[in-house]
Amino acid sequence: MSGTILLLSPEVADAIAAGEVIERPASVVKELVENALDSGARRISIDVRGAGKTSIRVSDDGSGIPADELTMAFVRHSTSKLAALADLAAIQSFGFRGEALASIAAVADVECASGGATVRIRSGELIEQGSGPLLPGVAIEVRDLFANVPARLKFLKSDATEVAAIKEVVGAFALLHPHVRFHLTIDSRAAVSSSGDGDRRRAIGAVFGAAVAGEMLEIVGMPLVMGMVSQPRLSRGSRDGMVLAVNGRPINARSLVYALEECYQGRLERGRHPLAVLDIGIDPELVDVNVHPAKKEVRFRDEGTVFAALQRAARSALDGSEPFRYRPTESTAEEVGGTSGPQLTLHQATVSIAAQEVNGHAVSSGVLRPIGQAGPGYLVAEGPAGLVLVDQHAAHERVLYNRLLERLRTGRGGSQPLLIPQAVDVDPALIAAAADHRADLANLGLEYEEFGPRSLRITAVPLEMPAGRATAAIQETLAALAENRGDGAIEKAAAALACHSAVRFGDVLDVAEQRRLLADLEVAEESVTCPHGRPTRLLVEWQELTRHFRRNY
Repeated sequence: MSGTILLLSPEVADAIAAGEVIERPASVVKELVENALDSGARRISIDVRGAGKTSIRVSDDGSGIPADELTMAFVRHSTSKLAALADLAAIQSFGFRGEALASIAAVADVECASGGATVRIRSGELIEQGSGPLLPGVAIEVRDLFANVPARLKFLKSDATEVAAIKEVVGAFALLHPHVRFHLTIDSRAAVSSSGDGDRRRAIGAVFGAAVAGEMLEIVGMPLVMGMVSQPRLSRGSRDGMVLAVNGRPINARSLVYALEECYQGRLERGRHPLAVLDIGIDPELVDVNVHPAKKEVRFRDEGTVFAALQRAARSALDGSEPFRYRPTESTAEEVGGTSGPQLTLHQATVSIAAQEVNGHAVSSGVLRPIGQAGPGYLVAEGPAGLVLVDQHAAHERVLYNRLLERLRTGRGGSQPLLIPQAVDVDPALIAAAADHRADLANLGLEYEEFGPRSLRITAVPLEMPAGRATAAIQETLAALAENRGDGAIEKAAAALACHSAVRFGDVLDVAEQRRLLADLEVAEESVTCPHGRPTRLLVEWQELTRHFRRNY
């Protein structure tokens, strides 16, 4: 389509520009809260009505806007946060483009009071200004959002979804700025209320709940990164419990999400995600926050350094996680911070790999006594803390996985030659992956010969692997290598080998085998879960049984 080139009218240009910044009511909340933080506010109140479409009111106790500059604040590209091109190289404020207030005013009816003056702008046009009460900070109300661009209203989600997005925005700022008091009300009902006393754990409690706050691990003494990450036993089915930021600015960064989740490899079941509040403090000159209209994404000058720093910080906290500390709970950890799950009478827990306290006395944990098997594949054991149910496959998988990692570390493999080598047809990509890791595979106990362009001949397998499982094990192990060419690939291959070598769920174990497996599990590191993140056991504490059966002893 072609035609005469025309200059867009100001109202059309403003509406288009506003669309880049103001996507939904939560965008309005984000921009106004950022302005309040830039002004040094220590108290920020947000009142939302009608899912943000009816009104959004934000007030703060920051430095405010001088009365004679209040109208200028709503002119596009007017800002007090930078003056020269060089300032873009080291941005330290949240807002800097001078688009937020102008964009909001272009698609709503806005009234703002500060410095003893008031101004009202509707659809980008100044309709009223005058004097007002001399209050601290700024009070701004946004009414009838998108009323002048009804097409935009059609793209909004349900009221519940829009409210959830607003809560997420305010919650993220409350978590990242625990020294600021946030109070969010939705249709006159409190939704988020943080103390502003600087205690991040307390802020987490205000956003996710006290139970979650008690399960978070603090990152201490690490360069670049501060914040908290969750104990491995605490997880969600989505990533909405992960708040990542740079210099206090919430961001979307897939590489950093991957860096964090990689730290939980082998600690969380596939499909589960940790909770985290992590703020990366970095020289503003080393990060570009000007790559996205809504400032959601950033670009690091040296992303590898940031990636590594985040992993070191998270792992330092996880290394101090509690291998055994049972806390009874009234709901599952399925969706922490959200709707509670079904009520439990048996509680998921871990069993100590070192020593635990029972009635004030340290007791060795190598003391689990096997009672027998229950169901298709659970071991029942008695220990000092209570009855323990063990998933025999997950437990054996963890034991074997640790053993394989030790062989990788020492370079001393453990293999059994096959009396009859087994030929396995595989894709060329898998043959290439095998060639890249041939020495490591040998340390794991897996030895082979190339047998044509699409086939391998397996000559030896790990000592613990039944020979009949070799073919399936090889396929899955090489697939793990091909899918994970970077760091951690060989560990994923080891997990696949351990899975195929372990006793199956449903295998019958005699008492000696049960005792040996329990003993091996007790001394295994990271024994809370199998290498794929599934829990290995369930504890029913003696006190829980006593309470249930109403016993005094």
